[in-house]
Order: sequence, then C-alpha cells, then structure tokens
Amino acid sequence: MNRWRRAARVGSFILILALLGIVLAFTDLEKTAKAFTGIKWRWAIWVPVLNVTNTFVESLRLAIILLPVTGRFAVHNCFNSALVAIMGNIMLPLRFGDGARTYYIAKTEKISLSSAISAIMLDRIADFLLFFVIVAITAGLYSFPPPLTKIGLSAAFIFALSIGTIAALAGIGSHVGQDPVGKIRRRAAREIRNFVDGLSSMRNAGFLLPILLCSTLSWLLRSSMLWFMFKAFSFDLPLIATPMALVLLNFGIAIVSTPANLGGFELAIVGALNRLFSVKIELALSYAVALHAIEVGPMIAFAMLFLWHEGFKTTEVLKTAEEMEK
Repeated sequence: MNRWRRAARVGSFILILALLGIVLAFTDLEKTAKAFTGIKWRWAIWVPVLNVTNTFVESLRLAIILLPVTGRFAVHNCFNSALVAIMGNIMLPLRFGDGARTYYIAKTEKISLSSAISAIMLDRIADFLLFFVIVAITAGLYSFPPPLTKIGLSAAFIFALSIGTIAALAGIGSHVGQDPVGKIRRRAAREIRNFVDGLSSMRNAGFLLPILLCSTLSWLLRSSMLWFMFKAFSFDLPLIATPMALVLLNFGIAIVSTPANLGGFELAIVGALNRLFSVKIELALSYAVALHAIEVGPMIAFAMLFLWHEGFKTTEVLKTAEEMEK
C-alpha cells in the first residue's frame, strides 16, 4: 500500500510538471519576463513579512491546542516545529514536513507521539474549518466552475466526517478501560488515551474561541499576501478575486502534493486569474512565479537561520519523519 501511495505521488508530481511545461510552451516567455520588471516592490516586500507573521499565528494556535496536554504555553517550540515542517517539505521528498513537525513536538514537549499526532491533526482541522467557511462565503458571491464545485462538496463531506469521527474519539476517550487485561490490550488502551489527550482542547469551550480566532487571522494574512501582490503587479481586479484565487490555490496544491508546491502552485494561480478574471496568461504566470518565489524563498532563508541559531540538528528528525511515512 505504501509503495502504491508513493508511486501515485511521484506520478502526480510528474503530471503537474508536464502540465506546467505545456503552459510554458504556449506562453510568450519574453512578455512573462517583462512583467517582472514592472513589479512595485513597495507592495511585494510585505509578502515575506506577512508569511512569517502567519507562521507565528499558526504556531500560536498549535500552542493553544497543546496547552491542556503539556500544561504550558509552548509557543517557542511550536514556532520551531512550523519551521521544521517548512524545511522538511523542501528537503524531503513527497512533503514529509508534517511528520518532522509531529516528531519535533513530541520530542521537545516530552509528550507521546500519539498525542502529538492528534494535536497536529486538530490543528489542521481548525485550519480547514475556516477554509471551508471562506469557500462557502465565496461561493455565495461568485459561482465556481462545476468541476470545482463537485470537488469542494466532496472535500466538505470528508471534512465533516473527519470532524465527527474525531469528536466521537474525544468523547469516548475517558471511557477507555484504565486497567485492561493483557499486554497488548494495555498498550492499545494507552495509545488510545494518548491520542485522545491531544484532542483535549476540543472538550473545553474556552479553548475553541482563541483557536478559531487564530485560524481566522491566519487566513486573513494569507489573503493579504495575494492582495499585496495584486497591487505589486497593478492588477485591477474586483475584491472577490482575492478569496477566489486563494480557494483555487489551496484546492490545487491539496490535490497534487509536490515539494514546496512546485508546479501545482503556479498552475492553480494561472488557472484562477486567466480563466476567471481574464488576466493574460503571461501576466498570470509571472504573478504566480513571483508570488511563489517571494513567499517561499525568504521564508526558507529565515527558517534556516533561525533553526541554526537554535542549534537544530536536521538529520535525526528528517530520518524519523521518513520512518513515520512507512
């Protein structure tokens, strides 16, 4: 099963690069390059600042989720773990960054791996919840293409099913036997309790509001990055273009997972701007490449410097992240 999963990911990566190659073949690269020279850097320079700020906000959300488990507000380690995930997605094949992040949290916070996995899972759910709110609001203001609507409805159903399953686990966690008979049963019960511990914040209404506020702020920051780049390229687009491009971008990179979202990022942006808002393909491509480079490049440099300052050793965590995917 794991071999087939890896083969599917590699195949998706090859497909997305092939599609990107086709786009480039029908693109006037001279016009695309020319579009870069007109970038207004007084707007573009804010993108990496907003990206680092968003990383901190996401770390704050994870720290709130972990608070009932660790008993302390571990923003520093959560921020480090976010940078570890960024580096993992760049350095490891097939985007193993979340595995590296999970292991880092388990090790630095001295909690079980099961608790770290469920906490990261809850963090992703809180993020996706606000994403689907944005999708719903945007769909009410602007009609999505039918294929994308079907994908969105399918994703929403799977998401709702996941929330229901995790909520059920959080609810029954306290009923797991404390003294089960047999070594295997004791170990299974312990792992279940550890997993449910990572979901503790779901059972406390006082944690839900700050978690959702962090998610809201995070998506506002991501939207702002796209909007600032629209200004940098002097695009005269309606306000709805920002959430539309954001939705299509996240669907695109979710469907095809590649290192640093290479290829999928550009295709999603080009498709959104060219097909929905009639932006010339050369301008759309230059915008996508510029946004991706300005968003990712400085963030990687910042992550490397910050983690180096923290005395971070990559080999052990990256190796363990790969083991978690086996």
